[in-house]
Amino acid sequence: MIERLQVRAFKGLREFDIRPGRVNLLIGANGTGKTNFTDLIEFISKICPMGLSGALKSFGGLAQVRTRLPGVGTPYKFKITLTLGEDPYRGIQRAYYHFTLAQSNEVKVQKEVLDAVVYKRSPGRPLKPGFPRFDQDQPIELSFHREGTQVIEQSAYLESILSPEFDDEQELVLAAYGRLGELRTLSDYLASWRVYNIVAGIAKRSTGGSDVELARDGANIVPYVARMLEKKQMRARLLSDLQEAVPYIQDIRPDRVLTFQTLRFKEWDGIEFQMPEMSDGTIRLLGLLAVLRQPVPPAVIVIEEPENAMHMYAIAYLLSVVRRVAMAKQFASQVFLTSHSPAVVDEVLKVEALRETRFQTRCFVTQRRPQEPSIVPAPPEVMKAIAENLGRPSDFHREGSFGDEPVQLELPMDAEEEG
Repeated sequence: MIERLQVRAFKGLREFDIRPGRVNLLIGANGTGKTNFTDLIEFISKICPMGLSGALKSFGGLAQVRTRLPGVGTPYKFKITLTLGEDPYRGIQRAYYHFTLAQSNEVKVQKEVLDAVVYKRSPGRPLKPGFPRFDQDQPIELSFHREGTQVIEQSAYLESILSPEFDDEQELVLAAYGRLGELRTLSDYLASWRVYNIVAGIAKRSTGGSDVELARDGANIVPYVARMLEKKQMRARLLSDLQEAVPYIQDIRPDRVLTFQTLRFKEWDGIEFQMPEMSDGTIRLLGLLAVLRQPVPPAVIVIEEPENAMHMYAIAYLLSVVRRVAMAKQFASQVFLTSHSPAVVDEVLKVEALRETRFQTRCFVTQRRPQEPSIVPAPPEVMKAIAENLGRPSDFHREGSFGDEPVQLELPMDAEEEG
């Protein structure tokens, strides 16, 4: 999981340095950076499979990704630093990864540093279907440091698989060689991160697409869910979960209307409905449960505004599943939630939920204040009061104790840097 995330000049996130937990809640006024944070996680996940240039293009290019400078001046220096903790079932012992882009209007890697230990992939039957088994008795060191195109240092293992003449200033070594050898373990880990903001209107019109990973907006929810329904155990779990919030649904099965693929829902009285006839909240809940309940969920999952279209009971049940997935003994997922909802704030930060995650739940506030970080931990005194059950979390939120109220001020930032 992410133990520390340091970022400078990504979209509206001017600069921040946070240490997330297993379950993380981001709150903040409109326009302060919650969606920018979700975009950041998606951007990182695209770097290895698409390359740096491809990831930047998917968000409109460097000019759209880097924090914009008022007027004309030297661009901000764009930096991302990740520190990952142990995740043995996904092959990670520890990892530190950093890259800096030069203060240029063109994509130019100024610095890249990798210091990681991964476990060697083991032959034989995988631990989970489609996922390799790792040998924790065989750690492999991945150490690499470059300045521009000059390699300063690299471990013996990487020296054996990397080209000694890597001179591409527009690409990252981790992306260029991420499919080779044990580097693949780290690149697969980052590439597995997923962001979800299922739009029911789009999902209901879904008729096809890939069944491998659910799209951020749920556009391919039909084939994705249909694939899971083919497996007896997965079908039973998904249906049981959905019935906790929508108890009158008796069954779900794939269906076709002419050439269009859809889902058909059967209710307890025998009446059947196709997916476009179902409620928005039911469709959103179904998609999110399908993601969380797969055998190997993404290492990092971001859910934007889980409260949208959902009843309070459905929200509570979904977040109880989030806690179980985050605290799983094998293939646990680190979860980030963005929200404005008092119901979500109460459910994530209530004392019982904090205890369930062994107090590994964190709350962060997005903000736009001069010379202050763009994301900060919730005030310690507030979190302490909540942990001591001195009031409902939403009461502290309504009273402004989290400090997430909007501030109408300019945001000066010195673009001049050294190094």
